[in-house]
Amino acid sequence: MKRTGSVAIAAVLAAATVLALPAGAANDQQDTWHARQAQIPQAQAAGRDGAGVLVAVLDSWVDRDHPDFGGRVLAGADCAGGSCRPGPASSDQCDHGTHVSGTVASSSFGVAPRARVLPVRVLTYDPASGECTGEPADVAAGIRWAVAQGAQVLNLSLGPDVHGLSSSTTIAAAVTEAAAAGAVVIFSAGNANVPVADEYGSSALIVAATGPSGALASYSQRGTGVDLAAPGGDPRTPGVCTREECVTSLYPGGRYSVAAGTSMAAPHVSGIAALLLAQEPSRTRQQVIDRLLSTASPLAGAGSGLVNARAALGIPAVPAARAGNPPRPVTIAPAAPAPPTSSPGRSPRPTPTTSASPAATTTPAPAVVVPAVVALPAQQPVVRSQQADPPAPVPTPLAGLAAALALVVGGGAAYARRVGR
Repeated sequence: MKRTGSVAIAAVLAAATVLALPAGAANDQQDTWHARQAQIPQAQAAGRDGAGVLVAVLDSWVDRDHPDFGGRVLAGADCAGGSCRPGPASSDQCDHGTHVSGTVASSSFGVAPRARVLPVRVLTYDPASGECTGEPADVAAGIRWAVAQGAQVLNLSLGPDVHGLSSSTTIAAAVTEAAAAGAVVIFSAGNANVPVADEYGSSALIVAATGPSGALASYSQRGTGVDLAAPGGDPRTPGVCTREECVTSLYPGGRYSVAAGTSMAAPHVSGIAALLLAQEPSRTRQQVIDRLLSTASPLAGAGSGLVNARAALGIPAVPAARAGNPPRPVTIAPAAPAPPTSSPGRSPRPTPTTSASPAATTTPAPAVVVPAVVALPAQQPVVRSQQADPPAPVPTPLAGLAAALALVVGGGAAYARRVGR
């Protein structure tokens, strides 16, 4: 793993705009800018779907019952709190792991829509602080547990705070063991918009984020410690996430949301790694990594460059005139605003919508405007997930949209523009 950070590993969760997508509208990977940027539709059109590959998502848990997973999420384990307890955790209270896992393997927006997901909870929601955090020891335990269950790819959309101190040796040791066991370990780079150095060498891939233009996102870490870049979104206005600027994926309760951050970039690479392993099950960890790096499109500040699923899988490029129909506009059916819940520190939670919604609108989807956050002081070693634009919870004023203005804040680094990691 390559990055700068303290033993206190920190990241933040952001507000997500929840989309009510009618049946069939979400079910087209080619309709997203992030899929097209990483040339994922070409890979899927060639029959590459990640079938049989096990991807561990070490995060805040996953909504295992989301219909877009089709029963491909295993029972997993809860490793928060000092030991790994096999079996489902209660829920994804942070909403983060569901979005990340959806990018890896959901049927609508997944890079590898037939891969299996092994959820490992290493982050939990603290209503007193409003944070989703974890301990380095929990992350290390989760890594070891996932490898013992046969996970071939490990996605960790979390990372250290940026105080310039040394990283957690506890996590480093577990990452080294995972690599030695043959697992492909993938971390998000972080979102402080600072250069990162080579910290864990070849034991893991570190992924920066790009925006819709293909350039590095304004918040993304960059530099010699980054191995690859992948789509992560880049909202032009802090606190405003739309389908045109952010990454569309899943949200608990059978819903969908858009979010941005290097948290959203890493699972694109994890999904492509799953495609490579499904294409040739005999591929070694190093062969997968070599394919990802050697076929990336050059991009300054992003190591080997922007990940390219088509090239990694050896699929010939198709001239634009023969590449098929242009992406269709996606219809967004308005949803009723959700009532606030009584959970301390939690924002209003959207309720499931039905297909019998009022008149539909067409992309772009309405956005939720949220205020900036105030950074918290540095704390004791913790681990946090990495998403974008952490706001204070506010109810949406926009009819037709349910907003998940989720967990926000801190880890100690004050950013001029706070885009979550």
